[in-house]
Amino acid sequence: MPTHAELATKLLVDAAGFFRNLGEQNQELKAQMEENATVFEQLASLMTQNPQEVLNGSPVCQLAGKVLKDASAFFVSLAEQNEPIKEQMMENASIYNQIGDLVSQDPLGILD
Repeated sequence: MPTHAELATKLLVDAAGFFRNLGEQNQELKAQMEENATVFEQLASLMTQNPQEVLNGSPVCQLAGKVLKDASAFFVSLAEQNEPIKEQMMENASIYNQIGDLVSQDPLGILD
């Protein structure tokens, strides 16, 4: 069974790919999406090394939790603007929100 940190790492990598794809499809968003993807990939790498390491005064797992929750809010925003993908984006938002909470609180815990 994967730990919360391992699940969060996978979601961070998946979100980075999603942001890159979105940027490729929309030139106006490209720079911002590339920046988001880079941040998510860097956090995924830090999570793989040590989710409990402290970076700039905050545990990496809490930083990962925050960006997962930010991604959740982004997915909700996309859902509200795009009926064809609404259900999938709301499902993504729920998962990212839940794992964001879990990894922040207990990075080495196992999903029940």
